[in-house]
Amino acid sequence: MPFRRRSTTTHEEQLPKDAPQPPSEVVQPTRVNTAPQQASTSPGDGSHIPAQQIRQPSEVDPNDPNINIVEVPGDSKKPSFKEQVFGYAKVIRGTTLGKEEVKQHGEQVLRGEETIRKRRGSTSD
Repeated sequence: MPFRRRSTTTHEEQLPKDAPQPPSEVVQPTRVNTAPQQASTSPGDGSHIPAQQIRQPSEVDPNDPNINIVEVPGDSKKPSFKEQVFGYAKVIRGTTLGKEEVKQHGEQVLRGEETIRKRRGSTSD
């Protein structure tokens, strides 16, 4: 059987007639001339709540469907990550060296009762 060179045909001729056409050959590409809206476009759209509209939970009916109640956590001060690291380090150091006062200071820092001393010249907050 001699080798026969295949004829070069266009893409449409190679596809069977019942095969779906690729979308790029059927539909023209869509062009968008405007960017989608990303932020508020007018004043008074509800993105800013004046302070006089903020109410305490006791002043509001919780069953009112038109009111969104957001409760802020209480005054319990959670230590920052830096303070937690410092507190755990003090607890471990006090336990290892047998110094109870160092361990107690670390536990107070972890409970938020005590803060760590700021280093002079430190750039951290």
